[in-house]
Amino acid sequence: DDFADLGGEMFVMDDGWFGTRDDDTQALGDWYPNKKKLPHGVEGIAKKVNDLGLDFGLWVEPEMVNVNSDLYRAHPNWAMEIPGKPHSEGRNQRILDLCNPEVVEYMTNQMKNVFSSGNISYVKWDMNRNFSDYYSPYLPADRQQEVGHRYMMGLYQMLHNIMTAFPHILFEG
Repeated sequence: DDFADLGGEMFVMDDGWFGTRDDDTQALGDWYPNKKKLPHGVEGIAKKVNDLGLDFGLWVEPEMVNVNSDLYRAHPNWAMEIPGKPHSEGRNQRILDLCNPEVVEYMTNQMKNVFSSGNISYVKWDMNRNFSDYYSPYLPADRQQEVGHRYMMGLYQMLHNIMTAFPHILFEG
């Protein structure tokens, strides 16, 4: 209320609104609202913010996953990982394998579900972890030289599909 009274224009909800995300070690990849924190989901908080005369924005990081997440437990092979080597964990995250079209389609659909769940006008797409464990479980060993290109093509496809579906949302990367 005070922020709106001061002339604020937009409220952006940062990390922690989804899955069981109580710290940075869990739930990244579980893109559904935490009902304890958001009993009325993204739609409820967006409406409350909009009713104050503010635009609503949301934080996401859909190219990453925590080992302690429903997504990773269901699809551990969707994370970049070099066979036989210890994982180079960064920020308690692993990089999703966007070389894999199934991963791109799944994450695109997850983000479409989130972005259509309320009146969202801005998305802060974090994507700020160093790229490591440069190996795609999707590609055969003799095609690993394609990882960089295929990863970027998968990311571009996901961005294109999402931005085409939501032209009114301002995306910040």
